[in-house]
Amino acid sequence: MRKNLAILLIVLAVTVSVIVMATQYQVSPNVNAPTTINQPYYAILEYIDYINTTRTITLAPGQSMTIQAPLPPGPGYTLNYIKVSVNPPSPALVISGNGVMYSKNEIGAIVGAYTSSNQLAIANAGNQPLNETVTVTYVFVKEEYVALNTSATSFTLGITIPDESIQYVTQQIVELSIPNYMPFEIASIALPNGTTLAQLVSEWSPLANYIKIEPKYVELTANELPPGQYEVTINYGNEYIMPSAMLIKGTEFLNYTVNPGQTLEITGSEFGVPPGWNLLGYIVAVYTVQPLVVGQQPGHFEIVANRVSPVSLYSTLVQVSGISYLLPPFIRFAPMFGIYIVYDRYFEVVDNLNVPLVVTFMPIIYKPAGQWVNGNLQVTVTDADVSSGLWTALVVQLPEIAHIYKIVTPSGTVYTGLVNSEISWGSAERLVSISPDGSQAYIAVSTLGVSETGTYMVYVNWTPITMHFANTLNAPISGVKVEALVNGSLVTTAVSGSDGNAYISINEPTPFTAVVYYDNVPLYYVNVNSLINQPIGVTIGLYNVTVLFVGARSQAISNAKITLYRIGTGPTLNGTTSGTGTAEFTNVLGGTYLITAQYGNLKYSELVTINGNDVITIKSDILAIIDGFPITTIEALIGTLGLGGAAAIAFAFANGKKQHRDYEVVTM
Repeated sequence: MRKNLAILLIVLAVTVSVIVMATQYQVSPNVNAPTTINQPYYAILEYIDYINTTRTITLAPGQSMTIQAPLPPGPGYTLNYIKVSVNPPSPALVISGNGVMYSKNEIGAIVGAYTSSNQLAIANAGNQPLNETVTVTYVFVKEEYVALNTSATSFTLGITIPDESIQYVTQQIVELSIPNYMPFEIASIALPNGTTLAQLVSEWSPLANYIKIEPKYVELTANELPPGQYEVTINYGNEYIMPSAMLIKGTEFLNYTVNPGQTLEITGSEFGVPPGWNLLGYIVAVYTVQPLVVGQQPGHFEIVANRVSPVSLYSTLVQVSGISYLLPPFIRFAPMFGIYIVYDRYFEVVDNLNVPLVVTFMPIIYKPAGQWVNGNLQVTVTDADVSSGLWTALVVQLPEIAHIYKIVTPSGTVYTGLVNSEISWGSAERLVSISPDGSQAYIAVSTLGVSETGTYMVYVNWTPITMHFANTLNAPISGVKVEALVNGSLVTTAVSGSDGNAYISINEPTPFTAVVYYDNVPLYYVNVNSLINQPIGVTIGLYNVTVLFVGARSQAISNAKITLYRIGTGPTLNGTTSGTGTAEFTNVLGGTYLITAQYGNLKYSELVTINGNDVITIKSDILAIIDGFPITTIEALIGTLGLGGAAAIAFAFANGKKQHRDYEVVTM
């Protein structure tokens, strides 16, 4: 009878042990999944300070002088470029320096020079003394990144003018720009008192001359405008994405007459837009002459559009009289004209006067152009592209990380280092320009019947996007791998160095997704929506973790194997407990882990979330270890019940021989 009871207890003890050790953990299928980070779309707000100086220089043959930039006018400002304008131009005057670009007139004479370095040299290369008047403009910029709202289809953004540095400069221009590839457009702008630019234009306010608007740009001349906060209305949606490279065409001049009291409405249906092209807007000129008698005051016509900028507004009063008193000055004439750029499909001209208005306008159309090949733009211009219209230009507008340095035409002509230049081109003039910062360029592909078709190449240097990786203590992390994907396709990879920086070479104006790996574990999907020079900071949770393994009496257990397994992704970290029962792990990725302690054939596991430096205790039922052999509480219980050492040994033997899995992780 006693023998049968012993056998029964042994079987029961083994069964209990199996039930206790075979633990099942249920976790979410998304546990430890990479986190998606959406980087904001950033507009760029620039305060641009101009310091102008005019001087007369006298140089003997072979003599030169150096122009040095002054200190910045205020905190946060850096030198953008120096411009030297020469009037009249002289072939004997040589302007040189680091990365100098030139403006040339129609006869090839240099009328201006630009450099982004802090000095220029001017020399007399002729054999006669040289006296020239030069205007030197020092351009400084303070740049801010402004996050754009994606939670509404329309919102306003405040711009405060002027900046305090205005007191030290000749002119301050404040410019807000949105890269073409972003799904936003600038709809309107209002003064601090709420008056919109469209209202200023309609009222012939002089302030309208100092505000410019385009779909992606707003420019304010701070010196001439009331101080305060200007409200820019911005629309959000994919329909507002514009190509970064396009062909722009001036179609034809259309002429209308508007009689007194009438309104001319242009809706875009008055002319045809070729297939594949889109309407960008209009260049509009309105003019008339009002006859008046002394005592009468001239009026003004109105132009109405959502997005309109005056290029030039002119109105004066001309008095008519004879040499003698024969014809007294009763008669006056009031000539007036307005030239505007309208970026809209619709505009109106309202004749509030007693004389007809003449309206001349040119529709401007555009189409996307080109493809990116190894970071450079390749554009094929066909005969159909230039077969109509008065002029066609290739226009390129890129984010600030891009620097255009060369344009090569189909005939092999190379244009580099030219700003706002006119080049002799058969019976016409070819307009070509690369902006001093290299982010924009244009070149005429047809003008008044002169054209060049074929493949154009625009060469671009790209500054890599910087991603900076640090832990929660802001210490840099090396070895972080980044894969950059555009539309799901891998375009480049990078690995962070000892400074925590990874440099991602993006060679086209397209947002991308950065997949961030640490220890081959995908941690983040970073949607990089702004190709800017500001580093993208990413924090990775790396922690120091101590695992303490104790027995049933809370005694430390040494020489136990400790395993940390990050569920679903890895890695698996291994360690061994010391004499204090602890195993130390450094740089442990944050996440959900299965932590297992094993001594001999006994295993104990815990499901733990690690999100900081921590001490994790795993408690076992090991009561004692005798000669390296663990005795559990059940084994001790069997001995205590008087079944003898044989039963305990039999239980331990059975427990040691089991080959089943000790734990299981199940995703729910």
